[in-house]
Amino acid sequence: MKTLYLLRHAKAESEGSSPKDIDRKLCERGRLACELIGERILQKQYIPQFVICSPSARTKETFELVSQAANLQIDCEFIKDLYLADSEDIIENISSVSDDYSSLAVIGHNPGMHIAAVSLVKDDDSELNHQLALKYPTGTLTVLQFDCDSWQDVRAGQGNLIDFITPVSE
Repeated sequence: MKTLYLLRHAKAESEGSSPKDIDRKLCERGRLACELIGERILQKQYIPQFVICSPSARTKETFELVSQAANLQIDCEFIKDLYLADSEDIIENISSVSDDYSSLAVIGHNPGMHIAAVSLVKDDDSELNHQLALKYPTGTLTVLQFDCDSWQDVRAGQGNLIDFITPVSE
């Protein structure tokens, strides 16, 4: 069994606030959202063993603040290919993670994170699936479980949607 946590970075400064998009940091609303998501992660015990993350300032800050709020001390690898990655690149990076980890968090950007989350879940008529399909706001955490032993076996349409948390839904 593999558990996957997909986390879209929290709300960032507006475009143009930094010379380069990759350098945009979180705004105050984003920092507060990280605290809320971190608290929910701690409350629900959604503890990944490893994290892969886009190297942008806003994703790094999301990782740091969520980890702090959830009291997590886990290793994180910053992967250049996750910066503004599409869903296929996100899934490809997931498949390259060591099978020694039974749970993994990916921190990235939309629209790739939303498309990856929607494509990975089993198609069913649940309310949770409908919520996931509608929108994927900043700071959203999706929890998926896969009945497999290898990250290489994570495929579209095979994930069980366990939870879908947005900072505004709390």
